Amino acid sequence: MYTRIIEQTLHSLLPSPEILVLYGPRRVGKTTLLQLFHREFQGDHPTAIYSLDDLTAQAIFGEPSTARLERIFSELGFAPGRRSYLFLDEIQGFPQIDLLLKLIYDHFSHVKVLATSSSSFLLLQRLTDSLAGRKYFIELLPLTLGEYAGIPVDDYFSFPESITQAGRLNETLHSLAVYGLYPEVANRTNVEEKQAKLRDILESALYKDIFMLEKLKAPQVLVRLVTLLAYQVGNLINLNELATQLGISRNTVDQYITILEKYFIIFRLPSFSRNLRSELNSKFKVYFWDVGIRNAVINRFAPLEARDDKGMLFENLVVASMMKRILYAHRPYNAYFWRTYQGYEIDLLLESSQNQELQAFQITWAEKAAFSRAFDSYKPAKTFIITPDNAYRFCW
Repeated sequence: MYTRIIEQTLHSLLPSPEILVLYGPRRVGKTTLLQLFHREFQGDHPTAIYSLDDLTAQAIFGEPSTARLERIFSELGFAPGRRSYLFLDEIQGFPQIDLLLKLIYDHFSHVKVLATSSSSFLLLQRLTDSLAGRKYFIELLPLTLGEYAGIPVDDYFSFPESITQAGRLNETLHSLAVYGLYPEVANRTNVEEKQAKLRDILESALYKDIFMLEKLKAPQVLVRLVTLLAYQVGNLINLNELATQLGISRNTVDQYITILEKYFIIFRLPSFSRNLRSELNSKFKVYFWDVGIRNAVINRFAPLEARDDKGMLFENLVVASMMKRILYAHRPYNAYFWRTYQGYEIDLLLESSQNQELQAFQITWAEKAAFSRAFDSYKPAKTFIITPDNAYRFCW
């Protein structure tokens, strides 16, 4: 089992009264973490764990009311005045989850709730308003290199060197760039098993969640869109061009991309601009949260060095790793790319949310690269060139 970065965050929030909602894509380890915390507190506190995917649990918590919850908690041994823990897994499909959590928070202060959800759509639309001031949302994504290798990270943005482990970590990255960082994929050594697991995760994410919950009229179009995006990782996205290829409207393409973001398949990286005429200011790029899923979409699992898309994969791996750092560090930076009409480009920019200080990153598969001088006028505080020789520093 891997030690996850957010375990420390969860522990720090346990004394608070707020409901903790751990959310992210299916199969990244949310249930495993919930069970871990359940076992940890079981001996010292009254605890109970339920999956709201289960019909028995749905019957127990269905039609929630204060009187019904009082009876449930009494039967569980959750006595007032003594801290108790209720662990609720897969809350996204439960019809009255917003009312259930609100009643628990408002009337049963001795019951601390830790919940998981595989759908950010639920959280954004239903829980944000109804639980205002009553909850913390905490993302969990596929593993980082540090979690996979068991290396703790003290400072997310110092990018320290490791002289003795650099070779091993970079070699590990080459494998992870093919099969990704889902825990159940990463802990297997057989490549056929890895591929089978990736396809299974992809099927679950696309068909079980998106098709069922979004009720799409043309689900096959979404599958084709994912494939097109897989071939355009790191490139500027042209919605009109995608619409023409798919035979749908530009707005529908944009809506489908938003759906893929909601279910943690992809994320957009917007362009950075100070409104200069030379800068692109309305474009965006798309990256996959997990490069293994990207490779499963196009069914290509050749070793990294032998691929014609290795530069694209390498860039996706680094950018996704940096985005995980930003989320786990509670969003200290806004992330962008920068490009001019003349073709000058910075692959990744981090802008401090406190003082707008900029850090610029050039990502290249080439052994030697020069940092673009066109960005000098913005006076970035730090600049980095990320290559296969130092990539581990930015993926911990």
